[in-house]
Parts: sequence; structure tokens; C-alpha cells
Amino acid sequence: MPSVDVLSIQGQKSGTVDLPAALFEARVSTAVVHTAVVAYETNQRQGNASVLSRSETSYSSKKHHRQKGTGGARRGTVSSPLLRGGGVAFGLPKPRSYRTKLPRTLRKQALRSVLTAMGQEGQVFVVDGFQLAAPKTKDFVAMLTACGLAGRKVLFVTAENSPILVKSGRNIPKVSIRTAETVGTYDLVAADVLLLERAAVDALNRVHGDHDGE
Repeated sequence: MPSVDVLSIQGQKSGTVDLPAALFEARVSTAVVHTAVVAYETNQRQGNASVLSRSETSYSSKKHHRQKGTGGARRGTVSSPLLRGGGVAFGLPKPRSYRTKLPRTLRKQALRSVLTAMGQEGQVFVVDGFQLAAPKTKDFVAMLTACGLAGRKVLFVTAENSPILVKSGRNIPKVSIRTAETVGTYDLVAADVLLLERAAVDALNRVHGDHDGE
């Protein structure tokens, strides 16, 4: 079972903590991670691209010119796709849904793959005792600096939703805050390091571990 040092808010080692083997000793599958990331990005698309079909153009339906005797091709209305400004022959459906739903087991495998890879590369940190009575960005920055994480893309994961911590860190560049229940594969891939609240280690194991029989 892998373990990492627990840091205080002053950046000093205050102990060690064992990381759940189900999450940090899983089989790493880059193909599954790629599938999960692509699905996430696809689901962010609005699908509101729009083009006018032949029936939606505002041109007259009058025939452009007579059928015979001009020496040119026969042609229908000016809304024909053959003419510039005419309707599109095979337009996109409006609105178009790009929604992609992945199997639950695949989503879990992708999350565990990234957690395991980050643990193997020394990108997982645990901090203990970081509690704020009121939102204060300065204290959040001081904690990151003490832990040697200032200027890096940090994903800070808490055990439960904490509005005070969210307000303290939301204006810091390159810092994202998630809970153990809301963290996803894309969040982990987009970060340089994973910073866990001490209680978030158990929360991650409870939410994403093997307790569901998978």
C-alpha cells in the first residue's frame, strides 16, 4: 500500500498516510483515460451550430429563369443548394446533442488509472489542519507556498464541500477545488499535482473504492 507524507500548513512533515490500494495501485490504462477525457470534452459542446436548409431561406420560390431556350442548365428556385446563398443540402440537426455516457466501470477505471499514475510520479500531496474561519486568499496562497506548490496547476480535493475554502482559492490562478464526490478524470489530467485534505483520503476511498463490489 503506497504512502505519502502528511504536510502541515507550514509545509513541515507531520506524519505519513497510507493511500488506498484500490485507487493508487490500480492497473493504468491510457486508452481508458483517453476515452474518459474525450467524452468529457464532448459533453461540454453546446451543439447549437446552425445552418439554413432550403426551406428556411428567405428567398422567393419563383423559378429563376425559364426552363428551355436559354442555353443553360435547368434550375429551380434561388434557394437551391446549387446557388450561392441557397440552402444547405445536408444541414446539421438543430440543436444537436453530443452527449456521451460512459459505463460506470469505465469511469472508475479511468479515475483510478490517473490516481495511480500521479502517485507513481510523486504528484500526490496531503495537507492536514488547513481550516479557515473566514475566506482569505492570502492564507490559501501561504499554504501552497509552504508546501512548495505555488505557481503549479494544483487540484485541491476536500472531503466535503467547504464554501470558505472555495472562496479562498477560486481567484488563485491554476488552482481548482473539488470534493471527493465531484472530482473527475479530466480534473486530474488537467492538474500538475493533486493536493488532498487529510480527510479526503478516506472520502476518496469511500466514494471511489471497491466497496460496491466492483
